[in-house]
Amino acid sequence: MTLKFAATFARLIDLRNNAGIRAMTGALALRVMITLVNLTLVTLAARTLNAHDFGTYSILFSAAGLLSVIATFGQQIFIMRSWSEYTTAGNEAMLKGVVIFTALACLAGGILVSLPFFVWVSTEQDTLLALSATAYLFCFALMLTSAHAARGAVGVGVGDGLTYLLVATCPILYLLGCVAFGATIEIHTIFLTMAAASCVTIMVQMALLLRQVRRQFPQIGRAHSAFELRTWCARSAKLWVSVSLEAANQYADVVIIGYLMSPTVAGAYFVITRVANAFAMATGAVYIFSTRHIPNLYYGRQHRELDGLLDSVALMTLAIVAGGLMLVLGGGHWILYLFNPDYVPYYATLGILTAGTAAVAAAGPCGSILMLTGHEGRYLAIIAGTVLMRAIGFFVLIPLFGISGAVAATAISFIALALLMRSASIRLTGIDGSVLRLLTGWRQRRLSQPAE
Repeated sequence: MTLKFAATFARLIDLRNNAGIRAMTGALALRVMITLVNLTLVTLAARTLNAHDFGTYSILFSAAGLLSVIATFGQQIFIMRSWSEYTTAGNEAMLKGVVIFTALACLAGGILVSLPFFVWVSTEQDTLLALSATAYLFCFALMLTSAHAARGAVGVGVGDGLTYLLVATCPILYLLGCVAFGATIEIHTIFLTMAAASCVTIMVQMALLLRQVRRQFPQIGRAHSAFELRTWCARSAKLWVSVSLEAANQYADVVIIGYLMSPTVAGAYFVITRVANAFAMATGAVYIFSTRHIPNLYYGRQHRELDGLLDSVALMTLAIVAGGLMLVLGGGHWILYLFNPDYVPYYATLGILTAGTAAVAAAGPCGSILMLTGHEGRYLAIIAGTVLMRAIGFFVLIPLFGISGAVAATAISFIALALLMRSASIRLTGIDGSVLRLLTGWRQRRLSQPAE
């Protein structure tokens, strides 16, 4: 027992010399900063807006977030996968073609999704708010794709740090300015500041991405563009449905609760989900780091390096999940009070939802592994099944138990999602990306060859 403890302790000490752990620690610090900034925005909005206005903001923000993902037409994941595939092969023509394809698809998706959203919002709210929310949806959708492209080509700091920090910081400054000068807070201005920040972010990321492309492929401007439209459209379609259903898991519940109950209750649920997802958002830093490297290692058949990367990811994820559970469950009352004293009675529902988000976080990058290795169809089936389970639970349990029923349906669907993603990842790719790989000795097993 003493020898095992000593070996484990020595392994933990050696982690500080692990380049992957150091890189993930930097990504984690960035993600923690992003999480804190976003929670600050939610806290300020909840404190400065009345309950009905905050509920309205929560519903529109969630609807715009969901539809912005739909408007990408799956390009945010497609461009990351294609970038790794074609740069590894040194195929300038296909790389240039896929960039053009992604740009046109994003513009078309943004227009097609934004127009009906504006019509819907304008029937319920004033025209200025509808225009502002629609501008945010369109700009944020474009930024999601540019952020993923920049993450793969330039780095996590440019791809995610600039994206989420700037978009949240600008409305925070607006809210603080209104409080300081006693000005009236307008919901439409919050959306306008986020839309403007998204535009600035896109321009910076595209400039850096262009510089990186020219550095790696100096002759790409003169290169002929090659297209595989049938293959790309089929691949994008699967990814589009998958990421859209994944976004529905994150955003649709607030909109449904607002429809079935009221904007005020939707606002309370919005806060609960943000608190429960806070530590899961921190684990997102680990997945952001890993998804940048998984495609290169997988398609490059560097199985030992991929195995070591996933071990490091699992260790970091386990630490975050354990610490997050203790923080949320132990200090949940005070956290809810910080947002608004009226939300403290929802502590029990927060605990239930936290269990579900912890399960998804513990699954690690299993979902990303499926999408990035050519198994997006299976990922789509899993997401679709759990979203359907959750939607049925909402319409059955909310009328009976209110917000507690919504939380129970969400937690059950999250746990099912985590179990199914891990099982599919192991069966189809031979890779276990969850924290359970640390218990099953997965590192001693050879990874299967990449699927053709």
